[in-house]
Order: sequence, then structure tokens, then C-alpha cells
Amino acid sequence: MKYNTLLFFLLFSVNSLFAQPLLPNETIVEVSGIILSRNDQNRMQYIPFATVFVKNTNRGTYANFEGMFTMVVKKGESLSFSAVGFSEFILKIPADYEGLYYSAIIELQPKDLDMAEVVIFPWPDRDNFRAEFLAMNPTEAMQMETVARNNLNRRKMLEIGTEMGMDARENAMYYLQKQASSYSYMGQGQPMPILNPLAWSQFFRQWSNKKKKKDDD
Repeated sequence: MKYNTLLFFLLFSVNSLFAQPLLPNETIVEVSGIILSRNDQNRMQYIPFATVFVKNTNRGTYANFEGMFTMVVKKGESLSFSAVGFSEFILKIPADYEGLYYSAIIELQPKDLDMAEVVIFPWPDRDNFRAEFLAMNPTEAMQMETVARNNLNRRKMLEIGTEMGMDARENAMYYLQKQASSYSYMGQGQPMPILNPLAWSQFFRQWSNKKKKKDDD
């Protein structure tokens, strides 16, 4: 009888445990949205890579290239949105918000950056620069003009451009293009460009343009 009572108690406890639904954490909410701004034509445009962080914490994220973001925060916390050239925007999530998902459209206002004027001289002061400039003979001036012309040579600038690494924007665009390419061919083999007649046509066109530029230079 004692064992039957114990077995009944265990079965009742297990049934009661599994009968209760698993409730989500009611103190957190997933915030998603897009960060926009108005251009000179009063049209909305997204702000890429804007910063999003929770006030008074070390938690945050950033928007993607199209200005979209998502992150999980606690109800009652405030989110700060910022980007270079725009004023900060604060979004407070209501503490009594009912739901697990919160959508928002964030519009940042442009902000003028007032920077002090900076004049850079290769000499200690204006008087020293004036004295050195007046003391320059015509031969030195012609040499400086030759150096400037060589630096602005089209072929040399093209060589510098091919050897120069990509900046932050070019790196971001290259990464997003690679991601889009991998998603396009997900689950199947990516076609070989060597078998693509369009790729060959583009190659010959670029080669012809490059040869023409060399002949013109």
C-alpha cells in the first residue's frame, strides 16, 4: 500500500509538471526596425551601419547596410540610436508592454558638425613661409610643378589605384556581395565562370578598353 501511494504521488507530480505550459520570459522583448533619415529632396533613405546600444549598459549592436536592426532587451530599458552626422535618438521600451516583439521605425535628424578651422603650414609661421617662398628661384618652382604634374599623371594614378587596398565602404560592399552570392547558390553548385559566355565577353571588353587606354597614354 505504501509503494502504491508513493507511485501515485510521483505520477501525479510528473503529470502536473508537463501539464503546465512553458511560459516565455515576460521581462524581455525583441526590438526590430529600420533606421531612416530624410535627404535633401525630403525623401526617406536608410542609414547604413548605425550604432544601437542600450543606455547605461555595455550591450548593443549595429544596423546592416540597409539600416535594419534587431536585438533583445529588457522591458523598461532605453535604446540609443546614433550615426556620424546625425543627432542621437532615444527609444524607451514601455515597462508594461505586452508582447514579445516590438517594431519601430527610427528617423534620425541631420546634425551640423561645427569644427574649428585648421590651417597646416610646413613652416613654423606665416613670416617664415613668406620668406622661404620669396627666396625660391624659378628653377625650384619649375621642379615643383614637374613633380605635381607627375603625381597627377593618369597612368600613375591608375597604378596607385590598383595597388591601393579597399576602404571600409568597399570592404562592406564586397562582403555583402559575397554573402548574396552564397545565398543565391545555396544548395547547388556555383557555375564556373570559364563556361559562361557572358563572362568571356566581359573579359574581352575590359581587355580591349585597357589596351585602348595604354595606346592613348
